[in-house]
Amino acid sequence: MAPKLISAIATFLVNIAASLLVLFMMLVAMNGFSESDGEKGLAVYLVLAFAITLSVSLGAFLLAGWLLGKQYSAIASTLIAILVFSIGGVVLNIISGLIGIGVAQYVRLNY
Repeated sequence: MAPKLISAIATFLVNIAASLLVLFMMLVAMNGFSESDGEKGLAVYLVLAFAITLSVSLGAFLLAGWLLGKQYSAIASTLIAILVFSIGGVVLNIISGLIGIGVAQYVRLNY
């Protein structure tokens, strides 16, 4: 049980750090946007980042358990789960940041 929890917690922390970094980059990228336009993009990003962080943490937990069931060592299963889902989560966070900027741009031009 410990390797599964370690995988989930480490993946969660990596994705929280990546989410904050993407959030700050979004704030810089949306510097010229009005507050009402920018907040819609930030809200979309925050919802997506929250869902991504929870889902990749759950995925790391499940993958570590599956690897342990396949007779991988605890260290190997933990490291593989953390690596796979942390990279996937960071990529998805970057994509969701771009989606958030796109939503803000759409609102800025059409409303």
